[in-house]
Formats: sequence, structure tokens, C-alpha cells
Amino acid sequence: MIGNMRTIFVVLGLVLAGSVVAEPSSTVVWDSATRHLVDSADPGRGAEVAEPCVACHGKTGTEKLRPNFPLLSGQTATYIYKQMMDYKESRRGHGIMQNFASSMTPQEIADVAAWFQSLSLPPAKQETVTEHAVKLVGKGDGPRLLPPCAACHGRKGEGAIVDVPALAGQNKDYFVVTMQAYKSGERGNDIYNRMRLIAASLSDEEINELAAYYAALGND
Repeated sequence: MIGNMRTIFVVLGLVLAGSVVAEPSSTVVWDSATRHLVDSADPGRGAEVAEPCVACHGKTGTEKLRPNFPLLSGQTATYIYKQMMDYKESRRGHGIMQNFASSMTPQEIADVAAWFQSLSLPPAKQETVTEHAVKLVGKGDGPRLLPPCAACHGRKGEGAIVDVPALAGQNKDYFVVTMQAYKSGERGNDIYNRMRLIAASLSDEEINELAAYYAALGND
């Protein structure tokens, strides 16, 4: 099923683009060397390097952050590594994050990613979860070619495929800001346009419902 979904993403991405673009959305390649770098990273060293990160991203997953700041506790290391490398190589834009990433080595980035992954996922929030959101997560929407969110992000929102983020307990405001950025094309570092395609098919109401669903799915 996952293999078929990847094929759909590739085809739809090419249809959306109209042609193969010259510049890739990301230069991160999950070859054996990159996987080894992330898998063998030292969370102890990462905790030291990540000290400045805590002020904006928190450490326990309970902090109230600004709308455009994600909670990173329990986040998958592969996702954090990819995003930081995208910032470092200007594949994803954000002045503050690009400044931090540009000064870090790939090893330091991997260590920081390992440290955040070692923390617990953010706790569940009190949110109203709609039946429609449950359906989108578990079954998707065939007529709109929307795959179930759980196929990539995991049944419990824990992140299931390499470089796909955990969503459980995520800052609801950040979720909405991010999905709107994908929807408008402001953010474009997703492989095969997969999140841009999905976000473009979702209504603003559905995005808000999914944000509430995942906020309520945090670590109990």
C-alpha cells in the first residue's frame, strides 16, 4: 500500500509541476551513509548543542509556543535532520532557522535530532475531534486522491516513514500555519510535492479539524 502511495505522489507531483524541475526540493538522500549518521548520533552531545533551541521549541512538550513554532520533543530524528539540512542548504526558508543551521555541521544536526527524538512526545490536549477528521486520518478520501494521514504519519501520529514527522500532540497553531504554507506553495521542501498536493485538496476547515485531531492524540 505504501509503495502504491509513493507512486501516486510521484505521478501527481509531475502532473502538478508540468515538467521535471531543475532544482530538487531537498538534497537529502537517505543512503546508507546518511542513515548511519542519524542512527549513530549521540543524544548526549545533542542536548548540549540544542540548549539554544529549547527557548523556542521547548523541552517537555508542554510549553505554550508561538503559532509558527513547533514542539520538537519526541519528533523523529530523520525528520529533524532533513529539515535542518534543508534550512542549511536554503531549501526551506526561515531566517532564524537558516542562521542556526548554517553554523552547524551535519554531525551536530544529527546529534540534536537524536536528542529531541529521545524525549517524550507532547502530551495530549483537550480538543474536540470530529468524525470527519478521524475518517481523513484512517481512510483518506479516494475521490480526491487523498491517502489516509496514518499511512505515512502512523496510526498514533508517531511518524512511520523515514523523514515523515510525528504529529501527535503538536502545537495546533503551528500545524495550521504549516499546512496553509503548503497549500499556498510558500513552503516547498516536501519530496514529490506530496504535502502541497494534499494540503491543496483540503479545505481550511479540514485543516483545522486535523490540527485538533493530532493535538488530542498526544502522549497520555
